Amino acid sequence: MARKRMIDPNIWQSEDFGKLSNLAKIVFIGLFSLADDEGRGRANPTYLKSSLFPYNEGMRSADVEVALSEISRNMSVVFYSCDGSSYYSLLSWDNFQKIDKPTNSKIPAFNEENKEIRRLFGEESTSTSRRLSPNKNRIEKNKKEIKESEKKFFPPTFEEVQKYVTEKQLKVNAQQFYNYFTEGNWIDSKGNQVKNWKQKILTWNGYSNQNQSKKTNAANFEQRDYKDFSSFYANIKGG
Repeated sequence: MARKRMIDPNIWQSEDFGKLSNLAKIVFIGLFSLADDEGRGRANPTYLKSSLFPYNEGMRSADVEVALSEISRNMSVVFYSCDGSSYYSLLSWDNFQKIDKPTNSKIPAFNEENKEIRRLFGEESTSTSRRLSPNKNRIEKNKKEIKESEKKFFPPTFEEVQKYVTEKQLKVNAQQFYNYFTEGNWIDSKGNQVKNWKQKILTWNGYSNQNQSKKTNAANFEQRDYKDFSSFYANIKGG
């Protein structure tokens, strides 16, 4: 069963994509939907015609082939043949598709050094480095967004807090900790966004130990003071 694919909404503002004819635009998006988990697929015009336009009787394989030629000149795709079969490879695939547990491709990878592999559409196709360059800014932007999303703080559930406190055998009141930070939108006492809630629990645990130590010392002091006063009072009474 085919997987769902992501289409970057910025594609509609892409100058390179805008150079394509309407047919070539549909075919290019179709290449994404038909690609395997490594961004490769069959580039036979007859196959693509039957897969992308099954009910369009007026569509010709030759029309699809012209569209593929347009795509090869303007987009980050390489078309090639190997052992008599035609294939394509989407060069920026990994930057726009995040696939969980990908399946290895059964299609041979494009390799210019492999004499059995021949690039299709001749020299009119742009070079690999040229194809990648129009998308450079967008790729860098996507990488930055992914990096920022990885740093984004996701508040824990109460169950997660309680489980961590129990596992670490901490002296923190899990409910009190959770309520405090939830009501404060996970902003600490210094006005900073919490980045690591587990670290905050350990900090609270440190405060709890300090407070417990102070209470113990105070209790010992009060007990000692009381004993001294009793002794002093007994001496006065006896005198």
